[in-house]
Amino acid sequence: MLRRNWRLIGTVRRESDAEALGTEAGSHARHLRVVIADITKADDVAALAKVVGAEAPQLQGLVNNAGTAFPAPLELLAIDEFRAQLEINLVAQLAVTQAVLPYLKAARGTIVNVSSVGGRIASPLLGAYNASKFALEALSDVLRLELIPYGIRVAVIEPGASPTEIWKTSTDRQSAAAGQAAASPYAKLIEGMQKFAMNARTVGFPPELFAQTVERILESDNPKPRYALPGDIRMRLFLRKILSDRMMDRLIRRRLDW
Repeated sequence: MLRRNWRLIGTVRRESDAEALGTEAGSHARHLRVVIADITKADDVAALAKVVGAEAPQLQGLVNNAGTAFPAPLELLAIDEFRAQLEINLVAQLAVTQAVLPYLKAARGTIVNVSSVGGRIASPLLGAYNASKFALEALSDVLRLELIPYGIRVAVIEPGASPTEIWKTSTDRQSAAAGQAAASPYAKLIEGMQKFAMNARTVGFPPELFAQTVERILESDNPKPRYALPGDIRMRLFLRKILSDRMMDRLIRRRLDW
């Protein structure tokens, strides 16, 4: 986006990440404003909104991309972790959207919410993650309808596996869940999911494809409501539509050897 002469305001949680972004931006860094913010904290969101109001009072686009996963069998998932999952992946997304919406209205801009194939297809051990992403899909549908009078467009991206850092944090949490479930019937299921996560850390579609999709949405006058990435994800979503729930259960169990 910087290479295409967009001015960007990006959030990170650590000073080291801010420095890395500035280095990566290189000669384009003058068009990049990095804000250190934890979007689950109201004060940080309010401070972010002030920066946006001062530097981009006509905001062309908002990309809600923060997210993480707390994998565990729902029986063993700590309720505090379930709340944290919803806070990061859902509640904070709406908080940021509300905070900058006046500036999006001024520009008749575009909101891009990053969901997941897990927002359409549920999987064992990912109940909390699936709940957050299913809800984000619904929230996006409602925003798309409610914001029509303001000329604001809302699009959802539904990625499959891509080699990003989410898999490292998820694998670490799966290891903790495995310790809890070692003597339970869930041990085999967790082992199968760990293998899948380790594989996803090295394969999957390139993150550049995601970036290109964001670019296409933000530069479109009439973006589609949903973008599934990559192409094989569209086939999986099609199968979800035409297969019965029990048939989908069998496919998922076979994939995880469960």
